[in-house]
Amino acid sequence: DETILVITWKQVIGHCVHTISEVKIAHPSQFRRGLAGGEFGSDKQFVTTQMAKNVNAVVATSGDFYKFRRVGAIAYQGELRRFDGSSVDTCFINEDGDLLFAYRGDLKSEEEARKFVEDNHVRYSLAFGPILVEDGKNVTPPTYPLGEINDVYSRAALCQMDDLHYLFVNSTGEPTKGITNRQTIKKFAQNLVDLGVKKAYALDGGQTTIIAMDGELISYPDYGTQRQISDILYFATALPDGG
Repeated sequence: DETILVITWKQVIGHCVHTISEVKIAHPSQFRRGLAGGEFGSDKQFVTTQMAKNVNAVVATSGDFYKFRRVGAIAYQGELRRFDGSSVDTCFINEDGDLLFAYRGDLKSEEEARKFVEDNHVRYSLAFGPILVEDGKNVTPPTYPLGEINDVYSRAALCQMDDLHYLFVNSTGEPTKGITNRQTIKKFAQNLVDLGVKKAYALDGGQTTIIAMDGELISYPDYGTQRQISDILYFATALPDGG
């Protein structure tokens, strides 16, 4: 409709299937984080497609599985909910819908993180990583505590192209098409650079890696089945009858 444009496709890059969902929205409020159970800290878990249907998402991707780990500077609904800034890179999403990055160690204390959230009008944040692309350059680190970055796994990323213009990107195998390769995080990041991405942040990969459109599974899940997780990222219409 007039408030959102989403085009989702698959293409083979580096012998892996990349599921790419390009999104343009009219207002930053359409870029949302959905939590299983509907509240921060809920113990409930659902598969990505079910959560996407529950919130009437136009397109959704699996998030950072925040309930499974207690790392990063986690903000939700404009408030800092927990803090561990030394372990992982954090991706903040502000009221303009822009991705703001903090590398591990940038925020030295809970007070500093809370001020960052307030000063930058942060709506919510993600804590997985690493930061993959900044200013159009591959900035993946040589080591990182999450995601087995130097091994080959299914990968997922949240990307920003421009104002209110985004990509969800997954890189997986697809055995039904005879493609079983996976990628290191550095190779995945370089593919994003080659796609023209300006900013990118790694989400939880492996079997968590899912993209759903109109509540239907699009990407191929590892082991052929979705994992129950704690959160999604999604884009919604701004029309009242669209949910």
